[in-house]
Amino acid sequence: MIIPSIDLLGGKAVQLRRGNPDDCVVTVDDPVGLAQDFARYGEVAVIDLDAALGRGDNLAVIEQITAKVEARVGGGIRDHARADRLLRGGAKKLILGTAATPEFLSRYLPEQIIVALDAKKGKVVTEGWTHATAETPIDRARALEAYCSEFLYTIVDREGMLGGTDLDAVRAVVEATKNHVVAAGGITTQAEVAALDKMGASCQLGMAIYTGRLDLADTYVSLLDWQKVDGLIPVVVQETTGQVLMFAYANQEAVLQTLRTGQGTFWSRSRKQLWLKGDTSGHTQKVLEVRWDCDRDCLLYKVEQTGRACHLPQHACFGDKTFNLAHLEQILQDRKRNADPGSYTAKLFADPALLNAKILEEAEELTEAETDRDVVWEAADVIFFAMTKLAARGLTLAQVEKELRGRHGRRRA
Repeated sequence: MIIPSIDLLGGKAVQLRRGNPDDCVVTVDDPVGLAQDFARYGEVAVIDLDAALGRGDNLAVIEQITAKVEARVGGGIRDHARADRLLRGGAKKLILGTAATPEFLSRYLPEQIIVALDAKKGKVVTEGWTHATAETPIDRARALEAYCSEFLYTIVDREGMLGGTDLDAVRAVVEATKNHVVAAGGITTQAEVAALDKMGASCQLGMAIYTGRLDLADTYVSLLDWQKVDGLIPVVVQETTGQVLMFAYANQEAVLQTLRTGQGTFWSRSRKQLWLKGDTSGHTQKVLEVRWDCDRDCLLYKVEQTGRACHLPQHACFGDKTFNLAHLEQILQDRKRNADPGSYTAKLFADPALLNAKILEEAEELTEAETDRDVVWEAADVIFFAMTKLAARGLTLAQVEKELRGRHGRRRA
């Protein structure tokens, strides 16, 4: 995996040399927009430097990011209240350093946890990299392996220096643990990314991509198995509702253009040219995520579809639009934007008191329902009105799902 990193300081995305807040090289004012751009490549790492240094936090910005993209979050997570809030706010995984003890971690599922192995001169550092310990990264990995699913090994001495990483040091950690290892600190070239990939490690990238030393799209494309697919990689296109829309092919140029522009671009085998979806029809695809499969010889584009995807008069190449809760959510959001004054849904959006009363009424009727048919009927009413309230406030089902995911498997103290 390639994991772009967003380090937050004072509400902005920054890049520091060796983690020194007084040596800031890059500043980006819109970390939420940056996260959405990065999300096309995979999960995003979000690190709260203010919280790590004990001088504030960026929780509001982090929660805006985790509401929109899949993110692993770290920095200053030293109590269960903050950890629980981040998980319930949408963080896919937590990155813990200072608080990473068996006692603290045992409350969570290992798949929710990444343990930070931050090292200066071969020794683990904690508390925002300001406190040196006598522990080596391998010592720490062996002690905490059972409590996490990944290790984030950062060579702090090389962080932000654009001088290359220490491949031998990373290899030693990879060989010392059964858990997946993500390397960070100094990674600057495609050759290093390829070497890390070959040893089974992912890379977390910061300074190199912010300064343009490493092109994110080129690097992503370089890791695909182009030889196996003879230069044309199969692409499955899936709508945000979960419906599979179409199947197509893309060459390297098409994938690069998709990653850089966020617009679905393919290779037309019949016309033998690049094909920008919707260029003539207007039925465009906004690509939110590009994911490779386990063999890296097939891609999945997750998209927001405008109009229909099929050239026939149907929504998708595999049939017409399916109805599910995600589709209902789209309908409600459209009703909110383009309200018909005479519609009942428009009345609910205009009258919060009426909407609240309907939620209470339907919830009571659900508790009183006795037959299976009545339970289903009343549950449908409760779900409809609850989703209407979400849409009224600009909230989404995805946020509810992330809240439930954050609760899942959590061990109570």
